[in-house]
Amino acid sequence: MASAAAFALGAAPRAPSTASRSRRHIARAPSAAVASPAPATADVDTRTARELVAWLTVEKGLPGGAAKAVSFGDGGVAKLVNDVRAGEPLIEIPQNLAVTSVDVADSPIVAGLAAGRGELVGLALWLCLERHKGPLSEWAPYVATLPSAGSDHPLLWTAGELQTLLQGSPVREQAVSRLESADDEYASIADQIRSNPNDFPPDAYEFLTRDAFVDALATVLARAVWLNAANCYAMVPLVDLLPLVGSPPPGVSPAAAAGGPAVGKPGLAAAAGVVDYDAATECVAVVSANDAQQTARVVCVDPLARNAGDLFLATGAVDESHCGDYLAFAASCTQTDRLYEAKRQILEGMGMSADGQTFPVFADRMPMQLLAYMRFARVQDPGELMSVSFEEDRIVSPMNEYEVLQLLMQDAREMLAEYESSSEEFELLQLKEKGLSARQRVAAKLRLAEKRLINATTTAVRRRLAPIRGIPTKQGLEDPNADLLEIFDAIENLPNKPKQMFDEFRKWARGDYEDQIRSGGGKGGSGCG
Repeated sequence: MASAAAFALGAAPRAPSTASRSRRHIARAPSAAVASPAPATADVDTRTARELVAWLTVEKGLPGGAAKAVSFGDGGVAKLVNDVRAGEPLIEIPQNLAVTSVDVADSPIVAGLAAGRGELVGLALWLCLERHKGPLSEWAPYVATLPSAGSDHPLLWTAGELQTLLQGSPVREQAVSRLESADDEYASIADQIRSNPNDFPPDAYEFLTRDAFVDALATVLARAVWLNAANCYAMVPLVDLLPLVGSPPPGVSPAAAAGGPAVGKPGLAAAAGVVDYDAATECVAVVSANDAQQTARVVCVDPLARNAGDLFLATGAVDESHCGDYLAFAASCTQTDRLYEAKRQILEGMGMSADGQTFPVFADRMPMQLLAYMRFARVQDPGELMSVSFEEDRIVSPMNEYEVLQLLMQDAREMLAEYESSSEEFELLQLKEKGLSARQRVAAKLRLAEKRLINATTTAVRRRLAPIRGIPTKQGLEDPNADLLEIFDAIENLPNKPKQMFDEFRKWARGDYEDQIRSGGGKGGSGCG
């Protein structure tokens, strides 16, 4: 089914419905994660949030101290009630209060429809049903904090808007694919209902319209929490109200996502919450990764370490302060290479593919793994194959390094060329325009973030090119890259040439050059007397 590519990658196989209520919710499941937590909470007011806390405490037996460190306001904004230290729990929700695929399997209405589908699709069907029940729902106070995802979630854009507003963006194809997959998924569900009227009486499923399903799916994409320790998705009250922020790069403490003076950012540092399932307490716990002061915001660090583009697809928002944002660059080996088979075997032994491997490229560091792969792919001397290091930043040869850096620069330039304009200023000017729609604005923010990453990569590559010296010339030892850098400068200025030509023509039309013409323009005459 088409939706598998877009949604089922994050789906864990359904846990047996016979599991006991006390242990069944956080059932381990062998799945890969793709799209999960994030808030779509703009319509959640303080009263609704407090009613949820009261319901969890009075009706569901939530311990009094489980969420006492955090208070929720309008829009689901969470703030610290007191100072906290790194490692202290902020919120602890017992597993029986989290909604997982087990609850979906226990629902006589949607269990049959969800069987065999992705985990996120099953949660969307559950949410459709609970919304339809209204006040009669067992989960009504919680469902009240799961409002519509809003008309500006990318899953609710038209295909034309995705193609136009996300032109050049690496996530455009995935956004279009998700939209098509959502439609295909609903069509498959509707066909299942029509084809089996005995199992699925049509009157009982009138609530399951296309719009209701897609909106519920968008809400689940934005709010479902991925739990690494349990290997499953869960809808977790209170936890899914926390704003989702980008995760730092690998090897960097999650505390970096808190911002504040400690990481060179202005303002009060937030409490960076790390969410996961705690088997010892049988709770979904949010633990602070840093020390934070009273009234500081509480945020949730993305457990899937997604970049700004993938977070946008899930939440509909762009994290402009993403501390670990990256773009995926692809590389491969040439199949006509006489060393291709040897390279393929070596790469596969390291868990990589010779036909196409992607690497995250961050703004503040050279992509060492990508460089190593490209060095390896371009080696032509069998004796140099084993000299390539994936652990150290080691140059194979000046010529190899020169070729690799040029290829990387070319890839970055080609990525920029996909946008309507390659300049960051284009997006900055657009963001200053009045009357910009919410969709236009968020798309401009995403394009700007992507361009900054690409430009940071080109800058880093040019710095790496500069020290490659030592090729003798008539003038002695010169930088062999001087001509190349001039070419790069010329390429960078190409988009400005039409504008410069038009400006010169406009000056001529205004008569700005009349004095120069009369005086002969300085050197030499005009040839007209």
